[in-house]
Amino acid sequence: MANQEKIERHDALEYLRTRIGGCFGTADGIFAGHPFDEKRAKELRKYAFENRITLQEIRDLALEYLQGRGYITEHVKKQIEKVVKMFGQKLQ
Repeated sequence: MANQEKIERHDALEYLRTRIGGCFGTADGIFAGHPFDEKRAKELRKYAFENRITLQEIRDLALEYLQGRGYITEHVKKQIEKVVKMFGQKLQ
């Protein structure tokens, strides 16, 4: 991978990292539970696909976000399943 590609990939991951929280409800931490959250998730899915981000990378970003918010393990597990289901439609 060339240096420019590494920079672009890093930038894409940082963009996703800063925006993944917008796909979760602020009060309940539920993934794409509100139409606006779902819309943001679909936009990020498209962006991730266009930038060749893997499903595992998206999963890791969502996990990092949820754990950083202090959600209990069972909640995190359920939300990650939803993330994988939605993003898995386009990403591998």
